[in-house]
Amino acid sequence: MSEYILTENLYLGITPGGTYYAVQDKSDEPGREFLHRLMQEAETPVFNVGVACELSGYKKKRALEFVHWLQEAGLVLGLEQSESAPQETLERLLPQLLRTMSDEGKAILAESRGLYLGSAGYTHEAAEELAALSANLTAVYARHKELLQGNLGYRQRAWGLVDASGNSEVGFWPLYIGQNRFTLIIGGIPQFNQPGFKRLVWALEMRYGKTEIPV
Repeated sequence: MSEYILTENLYLGITPGGTYYAVQDKSDEPGREFLHRLMQEAETPVFNVGVACELSGYKKKRALEFVHWLQEAGLVLGLEQSESAPQETLERLLPQLLRTMSDEGKAILAESRGLYLGSAGYTHEAAEELAALSANLTAVYARHKELLQGNLGYRQRAWGLVDASGNSEVGFWPLYIGQNRFTLIIGGIPQFNQPGFKRLVWALEMRYGKTEIPV
């Protein structure tokens, strides 16, 4: 996909940065929608004009320009080999992937009601309490969104408990998948820029990208 010229036998992949961009906000945006659609594919597709048009919703020239922009922004890339979505169930997949999300091997995935779906490095009791706390923090953000995002211009939605040096001891990172919101709770320093984060989000997209968790 060099200079958005169609290079044969390249697959359209998403970078960890593109993964984070797609799920850290729920606002409608063409690039974000493109990336969500890409992660709802079971395998990375061979890049061609048809794929560019289907994922972007644009016609040929505009679609190719759009993919080129995504590539220049570091959100997508051309792969020589195809990648597949994780095949394991979430119940088996989450403990191993969550462990890679933190430099301390401590992470939890919670859903919007404050129930945890998977945990690594925390006791069951701690995971329950932190998952419940994540729902409370989401409610706090919703009440003060006009101040935080509007008046102050803070675009990030994550919360953190920090030490005297400003380093996060535990952070709460929202992930927006389809109509669902999850929270990734991480002890220590987050490790987002690596394949495990992409695999985690890809697995969630495959299961929840087009469905909503019943309340």
